[in-house]
Amino acid sequence: MRTTKSRFSLFDLPGLPTWAKGLFLFLVLAALSVAIVHAAEPQLYTCGMHPQIIKEEPGDCPICGMKLTPIRSNSGGKASGAPKIKYYQSSMIPGEVSPKPGKDSMGMDLVPVYAEANSDAAAIHIDPVTIQRMNLKTGLVTRGPVIREFRTVGSVVYDETGLRDITTKYEGWIEKLYVNTTWATVRAGDPLFEIYSPDLYNAGLNYVVALRSEGTTGGSITRSALTRLQLFDVPAAIIAQLQSTLEVPRTFVFRAPSNGVVIEKMALAGQMMKPGERIFRLADLSQVWIEAQIYEQDLPFVQVGQDATVHVSYGSEKIIQGQVDLLLPQVEDQTRTTTARIVLPNPDGTLRPGMYVDVRFNAQIATDAVLVPDLAVLRSGEHNTVFLANDDGSFEPREVKLGARTQGNLYQVLDGLAGGERVVTSGQFMLDSESQLRDAIQKMLRTSAAKTTERAMPPATDNTSGDREKTMLTPDTSELLKTLAFATIDGGDALALDDLAGYQNNLPAMRRALSAFLQAHPRVAAGPLAGFIRNIPEPIDLATARQDFAILSTAIADLARENHLHHTEGLHLFECPMAPQVGTGRWLQREAELRNPFFGSDMLTCGEEIP
Repeated sequence: MRTTKSRFSLFDLPGLPTWAKGLFLFLVLAALSVAIVHAAEPQLYTCGMHPQIIKEEPGDCPICGMKLTPIRSNSGGKASGAPKIKYYQSSMIPGEVSPKPGKDSMGMDLVPVYAEANSDAAAIHIDPVTIQRMNLKTGLVTRGPVIREFRTVGSVVYDETGLRDITTKYEGWIEKLYVNTTWATVRAGDPLFEIYSPDLYNAGLNYVVALRSEGTTGGSITRSALTRLQLFDVPAAIIAQLQSTLEVPRTFVFRAPSNGVVIEKMALAGQMMKPGERIFRLADLSQVWIEAQIYEQDLPFVQVGQDATVHVSYGSEKIIQGQVDLLLPQVEDQTRTTTARIVLPNPDGTLRPGMYVDVRFNAQIATDAVLVPDLAVLRSGEHNTVFLANDDGSFEPREVKLGARTQGNLYQVLDGLAGGERVVTSGQFMLDSESQLRDAIQKMLRTSAAKTTERAMPPATDNTSGDREKTMLTPDTSELLKTLAFATIDGGDALALDDLAGYQNNLPAMRRALSAFLQAHPRVAAGPLAGFIRNIPEPIDLATARQDFAILSTAIADLARENHLHHTEGLHLFECPMAPQVGTGRWLQREAELRNPFFGSDMLTCGEEIP
């Protein structure tokens, strides 16, 4: 018989049940898959002194020159066997950080700070114990009406409708003054002065003669004489006295026609008064005017008929409610205010002309708006920031746009928050310090990483790199580059001073110089200056001006450096690793003192001089 050799199979193992054979097969396949994964996973190498250096091949550290060591894989198959180090900081001075290990200013070793897994760069995580020590308090963002309340100063003046001049319609001599002082208070019917008037005496005498001749019933002569007395404003009581006594007194007593205070006294005893000449001026103080000064920005919130609250600090504080009676249509040139007139009753004389009072107005701007507590807002120039308290216990800075202030120390939020969110109302200054510290650290690390990568990367070969073909200049084109460089320097000096207008004024010279240089060197237009072939854009603000200038200045500075223009002309070449648009930007200066045009006053001394 012919025999055949059988092929081995896991399922042909004698003495093993079927389930055991299946389990054995699963374990074998799992081991093979792990081996395949580890075989496919590349081996990475790092520096023990500079963990941020990671390479796929062994070699030396580009920073310190030490041999790179392999990174052991963990059970998850990741390329890092230890938590990634973000930066190093001092254990004694929290604000002192470094992208690489070393010692702090006190001589203590810097300790590493590790990156948290899946952490948000903007969020700040603080443990509950620290939160309690920082006395952090939060409040809700609410919704409600926006009521604009503003205060202004007002002054008490006379009510012009209550002013009255005391005059006569006849000529006479004042023989006696019953009210002989200014600011005297008089009531209607009080005697003011005694006057002798030939015209008034003759009118009275004619009336008495007529009465004697025509009797008490009177005739045409009597009525004519009576009319003359009435035209002289002789009171009815004096006329009745003439009828009863039929005797004409030599002088007549003039009495006050109304209540008031004598604010002007023009007469003296024995003085002759002509018709219409002012003797006294009375002011009725039972009602006064309040003239409130309204600034231009508050004019939209004041109108005739609007309620106003007047606070009087004279004696015990008193609050009087009134309404705007008149809003003057003119704005004063000197004070830039207009006057709102408020009419107030003054029965007890509390309000005295010349007094200052506090006037308050309320105007509803919005019926429903997002409101944030005033204590929650951190103000820095034109920026307003709040810290949002997240549900996971972290805190996030958020910039908001504020509107008008309303009652309850709340501000209207135009953008950045929604009703129901929770914000920090106490202790946010520490959170702001922590947020700025983290931002500064991130900038430092990015700068360090960019420099490290630049040193570690092999030289590039494109036209925009350091190995591009140099632009060799003739004497004529060298002068064109010199003119362009000096025009760019003037533009950079203006940006360093945050002077947008100065930069715009210098743009025509920069455009002319750049156009002439590009015509002489067309090949240069294919590089970084390609975006400026037609023209240098007109900026709308400092930020856009600096973005365009960073590209233009870096390209021109590189051309000047290649041709040693800064050496021959005594210029200074500077470099900043955080320039907008370009990352590492360069610029030329006449002076040796560093003045960064890419950031101006924000980071005026950021950068270093390069040869």
